[in-house]
Amino acid sequence: MRKLLERDPEAILDLIEKLFARIEELERRLHKDSHNSNRPPSSDGLNRRERRRQARESKKKRGGQEGHEGKQLKMSAKPTRTEVHTVATCERCNRSLEGVSAKGYKKRQVFDIPPVSLEVTEHLAEYKQCPHCKAVTRASFPEKVTRPVQYGSRIKAFITYLSQYQLIPYERTVEMIHDLFGVRISTGTVYNVNQQAYEAGKDTEEKIKDMLKDQPILHADETGIYAGGSLKWLHVLSTNRLSFYSVHDKRGKEAIEAIEIIPGYTGRLVHDFWSSYLAYGCTHILCNAHLVRELTGIYEDFGQRWALDMKNVLLDAKKKVDNRMVRLNSGTIHTIEQRYERIIKKGLRQNPDRDDGVIRRGRKKKSKPRNLLERLKSYQDGILAFVKDFSIPFDNNQAERDLRMVKVQQKISGCFRSMEGCMFFARIRGYISTAKKHNENVLTALQGLFENRPFMPHGAE
Repeated sequence: MRKLLERDPEAILDLIEKLFARIEELERRLHKDSHNSNRPPSSDGLNRRERRRQARESKKKRGGQEGHEGKQLKMSAKPTRTEVHTVATCERCNRSLEGVSAKGYKKRQVFDIPPVSLEVTEHLAEYKQCPHCKAVTRASFPEKVTRPVQYGSRIKAFITYLSQYQLIPYERTVEMIHDLFGVRISTGTVYNVNQQAYEAGKDTEEKIKDMLKDQPILHADETGIYAGGSLKWLHVLSTNRLSFYSVHDKRGKEAIEAIEIIPGYTGRLVHDFWSSYLAYGCTHILCNAHLVRELTGIYEDFGQRWALDMKNVLLDAKKKVDNRMVRLNSGTIHTIEQRYERIIKKGLRQNPDRDDGVIRRGRKKKSKPRNLLERLKSYQDGILAFVKDFSIPFDNNQAERDLRMVKVQQKISGCFRSMEGCMFFARIRGYISTAKKHNENVLTALQGLFENRPFMPHGAE
């Protein structure tokens, strides 16, 4: 190092500069969490509670506020059964009160679960011999009764509910069924039941796909999952009434083409600025919640005031939209756009696109503030669309909520053991999510899968 310093001091200074830049980058990474980047809240660790406490703007105490109605247990007008507790003797003189009419009753109710047991229905199909021609005629069993011994649709629906909706692993599902009903099933039975539900849900999934293609606004997102020992991508396309999930080896164009919903879609696609979506000709709406977090990160990491100003523009615009019922007037919209454009110009002056004169292969590297500024400038219409049309959301929370339980499953089980299991989850989860968005009972909808009457969505909005 000393010899290098004596021979080429400029090289040492250049090396020191690079090392300092690397240290700054590593320090910025250490400060990243869910409030200033796209990292999930689960990555915040033990600092999450303290940060949330400091960030709270409201001075109200946690929990229900004064005047809040609440959801306490209330007496039922139609109890399942009634027990009358009689008085036998007088508590003062100890004489018998048998035969004395009651003057009234004080009432108390106990809500509880009735004894749980498995109901076994035996089907007897009689057969008779004709006394005339001696032919034997047999009665038919119900269509779904195909084996000497089998499980019915309700317990199958409950098994699917536990493993695919409540995300209980197969082994614990087996244990719960035994504890509740006294029946020992195997993990193979859980797998077979889920496979039946998967196959029965195909028509519903196809209808969901067809309906999504005609929606005016469509939310898209994707997340990495582990299935069969390798990284896969689970894609979601959804609205407030429909949910569709698909698993693919790829995250980008190859997966989008295979799903066959976004190609040819002409509505407004809400997403988190994943570049693969931008190749398609629909109207692109960008998630402002992601932008707010990125702007927070730029302000905290680089100390650039324009980022905080832009964050305030977006949040102020959201407040104005939230406080209006129909639309903003043209003057308010023009003011928002002017502030937006003025801040971009200020940021670009602070982060010029410098050319150091060195010719390099590939795309020229730019700073994070510069990249974000260029994105804000190029996609202004998609970012500010929510102030002009109130049907357009401020963020992509719809798709993120629909993906949230996938991450919960990964936390519980770590991965899907096979690609098949992952595909089961995607289709059944889309079926359940869509049913719930239509206010259908989950167990009833799942039971329909095993009775050849699957739930079918209706109505776009």
